[in-house]
Amino acid sequence: MSEAVVAHNRLIAPGYYRMGLQWKSPGVTPGQFIMLRVSADSLDPLLRRPFGVYDVLRGAKGIEILYRVVGRGTKIMSTLRPGDMADIFGPLGNGFPAVKDPGRAVMVAGGMGIAPFYMLAKDILKRGENAALFYGARGRTDAAIATDFRKLKGLKVEVATEDGSMGEKGLVTDIFGKKAVWLAGEASVVYACGPSGMLKEVARISKKNGLRCFVSLERAMACGIGVCLGCAVRTGKTAGKGTDRKKYGMVCSDGPVFPGEDIEWESL
Repeated sequence: MSEAVVAHNRLIAPGYYRMGLQWKSPGVTPGQFIMLRVSADSLDPLLRRPFGVYDVLRGAKGIEILYRVVGRGTKIMSTLRPGDMADIFGPLGNGFPAVKDPGRAVMVAGGMGIAPFYMLAKDILKRGENAALFYGARGRTDAAIATDFRKLKGLKVEVATEDGSMGEKGLVTDIFGKKAVWLAGEASVVYACGPSGMLKEVARISKKNGLRCFVSLERAMACGIGVCLGCAVRTGKTAGKGTDRKKYGMVCSDGPVFPGEDIEWESL
């Protein structure tokens, strides 16, 4: 746990912000997250909030997070200004695994599930690998947060909106499903983050088409280190030989990234 200085807190779309936090952090892997208390000298709100790492600040002098104002904690966050202090715990969890020689790295994101993919996309492109992003949002305003991704040279971006105001009308799983056979032919690997229903469908489509799939789960967290057991998910595996007791994984410490086939989706 350490103090961080707010470097910037930029409104990028109605209700959406990018916050830079200057902080002497250890190395961060794409897909990891931090637990953030919005004030270093106050316990209001009491619990830290988990936020995926969006990017690393220039010179590795801190990180950026992407957030949407949805409640008291994020409302307070939106009022922070450069020089204000916050309290950080992290980086935490296991990020997206690097897959050797993927034909194409495919990122499938829904809503705020896009947050951990900016850093991942930059890393993939830096290695000279092919990459694509399928992004689903409610409408044009929400889809605007994908603007940064469109600026990444070499990244193919396709958008689906529920109201049809940008990109293709429908769900992100619709556009992903249409390309799955083609992606399988390229021996692609799929990384997904978003609502559990979306992740379940991405995992199903991936399995059907023989695609390797890794999902980043979104769960409410209190501790961030697997102690409180509040973010447990059933993995569908057994706890030990000769038993039918289901095994559980903690999203914060065993995840948040899991192989898609390991999750018992019906339990979420």
